[in-house]
Amino acid sequence: MSPVLDKGSRRHRGRPFVVAVAGLLREPGSRRQVEVDAPIEDLAVSGSHVPDGALVHVSALLESVHDGILVSGTVSAKWEGACRRCLDEARGELCVPVRELCVEGGDVETTYALLGDELDLEPIAHDACILELPLAPLCNEGCLGLCPECGVNRNLEQCSCDPAPDPRWGPLALLGGGAPQARVASSAAGPEPVPGETTE
Repeated sequence: MSPVLDKGSRRHRGRPFVVAVAGLLREPGSRRQVEVDAPIEDLAVSGSHVPDGALVHVSALLESVHDGILVSGTVSAKWEGACRRCLDEARGELCVPVRELCVEGGDVETTYALLGDELDLEPIAHDACILELPLAPLCNEGCLGLCPECGVNRNLEQCSCDPAPDPRWGPLALLGGGAPQARVASSAAGPEPVPGETTE
């Protein structure tokens, strides 16, 4: 039997993610496709967030199984935050696959709640977004970031600051200007002989 598309005719006003599933529970093996668009509050991590009032889209197939309702589909939402390199605005869109079991009186660590003949998709959508929101977003993969000396955004303009020295040469720089070259020359000559070792 092909799934029936439900775009909200059986949902509670003011609770857009709540779906009536009494018919599914009466017919094991039956399925129904649902589409929900509604905002969810407090979708934020340290580096990014879903803007207040932005719609979260849930496209899910509800399937009646022997111990509850299996929810399979995707959760989509737009996010924004501050680029970790240049601090300009970074934006993107989540599209998170979900496959969750909803049961009545189940383990909250591994399943979601089924309350009688109602199923609330909001906790599933909320958790999917929180787990996928980037903690350190980028405005784009090639972002050049800020100059560490003058703070100019190197995506927008060039500065005249000297490149920062490689910190790996710090200890050698204390030995004198010729230390790196001496180290290279020594390496090129090969390892120092071990006392008592003869060479052919």
